[in-house]
Amino acid sequence: MVRHISLVTFLLLAAALPARADTAKQALEAHGFIEVVDVIPDIVLDIRYATANNFTGDVVYPCGRCYLRRDVAQRLARAQEVLRPLGLGLKIFDGYRPFRVQERFWELVPDERYVARPKRENGVIIVGSRHNLGAAVDVSLVDAAGNDLEMPTDYDDFSDKARPDWDGTSDTAKKNRALLLKVMQDAGFTVYPTEWWHYDAPGWEGYEMLDLPFCD
Repeated sequence: MVRHISLVTFLLLAAALPARADTAKQALEAHGFIEVVDVIPDIVLDIRYATANNFTGDVVYPCGRCYLRRDVAQRLARAQEVLRPLGLGLKIFDGYRPFRVQERFWELVPDERYVARPKRENGVIIVGSRHNLGAAVDVSLVDAAGNDLEMPTDYDDFSDKARPDWDGTSDTAKKNRALLLKVMQDAGFTVYPTEWWHYDAPGWEGYEMLDLPFCD
């Protein structure tokens, strides 16, 4: 009986405590960002930089969350709406990327065909990736069960095979890549010339580059 009363008391006290603030989310929302799952609950996340399954071989992000500018996320939601009746959906590899991560990537791959050169002057961010703006998203296609559709390459393939116009892939991969291109372009996105998975949203020039974390 004493144990039961103690447990009830503990639960009542716990319920009375204020919820822990998600400070990273609040800071990003103050800059016009939104967590993608809040707009597209059924989207598949495969945030590679939160795992060792990426070109660095290391875990770069402390969590597998994805944020984008609100307008960008809403455009992505429109693409998802087109895919749902086809029994398909989007998978996200990366969205907003803190600037310090971009600096690390440049140290590993100093090649502007694949990694935007980051630059600071007196601590101020001058140049970086559109991912640092929250205006770029890396995506692919999955079926209704979340299985990957065939594409020309895996994510972060640093070769000509990753180009969205590379012709040496299978017919199935071409078809899937073309479908992804169409739904993303119809939503206003532009594909990056060396990466079939990378799409930039219109108006990216007006956003500020940030180095805010997205995990507490």
